[in-house]
Amino acid sequence: MSAADRRPAVHCLTNPVTMQDTANILLAVGGSAIMAQEPEEAAEITAICQATLLNTGVPDREKFEACILAGKRAMELSHPIVLDPVGAGASAFRREGLARLLSQVQVSIIRCNQEEARALLGLKSTGSGGVESSVILSAAEQETLARNLALAYHCTTLVSGNTDVVSDGERVVLLTEGDARISRLTGGGCMLSALCALLSAEGLPAFDAALRAGRLWRESAAEAGRRADREQGGMGTFHQYLFDTAEEIFRKERGKIS
Repeated sequence: MSAADRRPAVHCLTNPVTMQDTANILLAVGGSAIMAQEPEEAAEITAICQATLLNTGVPDREKFEACILAGKRAMELSHPIVLDPVGAGASAFRREGLARLLSQVQVSIIRCNQEEARALLGLKSTGSGGVESSVILSAAEQETLARNLALAYHCTTLVSGNTDVVSDGERVVLLTEGDARISRLTGGGCMLSALCALLSAEGLPAFDAALRAGRLWRESAAEAGRRADREQGGMGTFHQYLFDTAEEIFRKERGKIS
């Protein structure tokens, strides 16, 4: 059975602000999502999935506890784990929760923006440290940031910005296509993190999964922008076409994965 014929399940402990889009993008491209965030069932649900997404947006103590329990179970099963540390530098509570999580769970991929990457590295954040990145780095600085983050946490990183950078601490690849409107869409990064988890669930190594997810997501955004422009549409039109183009592009690519 080819990858395109399977529906890998991703356990998404995700952000309630973007939960619907996260589930729907996985369904659109041929995967599936189970969203269980109670600590009492987090490990059990992880065991019936093929990958785990830990998105720490809108956190509380139980959410961090559920992420740790799910992450530990995924590690026992050798399942890929993707961390999306939403707003990592926004508060001491988030920083402390993420420090505890990362001390107990070895993640496969960290998908974040530049400011979140700096917060995870313990660097002084600029701006609010919130969900939308206010850090503007040169391409060379972003490469260094992605590489250092990968080395610090022994994982693959996908650091998003005007240019996306994928690194495993040695290899570094820049992704430059896309459409700037993706940054104005709440959940664009959350959906990308879920796509990294889906492609990891297909059996791709972490670096390959992050690179392919980042490249295809940018291709999807670029084509969505072209279609929206032809209709002189706004953000709603772009959002609609993003799902359409992602379905076409990711399903075609998944068909190539044996």
